[in-house]
Amino acid sequence: MTAPSSPLPVDVLVLGGGASGLWILDVLHRAGHRVLLLEAGSLGQGQTIASQGIIHGGLKYALRLGPSGSARMIRDMPLRWRRALGGELAPNLAGTQLRSDYCCLWAMPGLRSRIGLLGARFGLRTKPLPMPIEARPEPLKSWTGPVARIDEQVIEPQSMLSLLASQHRDRCLKIDLESGFEFSMNAQGGVDLVRLLNPETSAPLDLQPRHVVLAAGAGNERIRELMGLPGQAMQRRPLHMVVARGSLPRLNGHCIRHGAPWLTITSTVDCADRIVWQIGGTIAEECVGRDRKETIERARNCIHEALPDLDLAGIQFGTYTADRAEATTDGGARPEGPALLVDANIMTTWPTKLALVPMLCDAVNEGIPVVADEDEPAIDLHEWPRPSVALPPWEREETWTDVHSAAVAST
Repeated sequence: MTAPSSPLPVDVLVLGGGASGLWILDVLHRAGHRVLLLEAGSLGQGQTIASQGIIHGGLKYALRLGPSGSARMIRDMPLRWRRALGGELAPNLAGTQLRSDYCCLWAMPGLRSRIGLLGARFGLRTKPLPMPIEARPEPLKSWTGPVARIDEQVIEPQSMLSLLASQHRDRCLKIDLESGFEFSMNAQGGVDLVRLLNPETSAPLDLQPRHVVLAAGAGNERIRELMGLPGQAMQRRPLHMVVARGSLPRLNGHCIRHGAPWLTITSTVDCADRIVWQIGGTIAEECVGRDRKETIERARNCIHEALPDLDLAGIQFGTYTADRAEATTDGGARPEGPALLVDANIMTTWPTKLALVPMLCDAVNEGIPVVADEDEPAIDLHEWPRPSVALPPWEREETWTDVHSAAVAST
């Protein structure tokens, strides 16, 4: 493919193909924009594919028993997602695989944990409802304390990414950020021209964007640096997650301890039809900086406390790390909602949480007016390579540890 004789005009270039980037692409395309998405790796390879897929409605904030901006912003998101997943709202996410239509809540003994559950009942738009023993997942049938159900759906992130990517295949381009991506800036600090090199043929393609949206999560930091934009706009809050696979029951929910989600467990199935647990919550924050063996041992002990009747014999464990990329705040606290920074014709975006992606996309859409120009050439890049969807962490793990035998098994 040869480069056009003049730059190809586009309304918006979106850099980054995770949940935010693909959702922004969908919103802007439906609004009438000529939009392309550029991805240097695999779609969703950062925070999206590493996430547990829970469409939160503000549980963590409600447990504190006090109103907050975060709780107000996020409490309507489960319904917004539910309608998109049902095909009632755009983007049409009908066909996305669900891990569960709800999450369970149960609390460890202690006053603060019980008060936390009370806060969840009063602070959430979607109220937790008591679960009778016969309706509980198998690991919680013998739990002596109260167990509640909260209608927060749990999606399969890879499925959602694949669905959105299939709807916009012609608008997603694979790029080489290091050697196949150049740009020129204007005097106002905006992007004038972007030159891409086809990763397979090295043929050049010049694009002239009216707007550029950075939706690359942690990758925004590097792109902003390359563009000479002000630094220290982003902060990272790392996690050390645990995965387990084997003869496990399905379970999706939160175990509350000391007024916080101590263990957050979600269940899926791997390529060999084994049940896989992703294990996050406070434990994933506390294990940052700990080695793999210590983290697995801590997770195993915590599971034994939270689910004392669960037999872990033969269960294999692994770990992975993930960076939650967010806009910088004073003191490093989590932002209350999604963030959008504007530098000339460049928008830098961070959703803060998966559930807040729709709210972020609304803000991007509102900030970019549609400019109709029927004389602009059609975008036809059918020969350009397309990015693939990232594999989830448990499919990339090379070694799994059986904590009972201390043996290490390969995949």
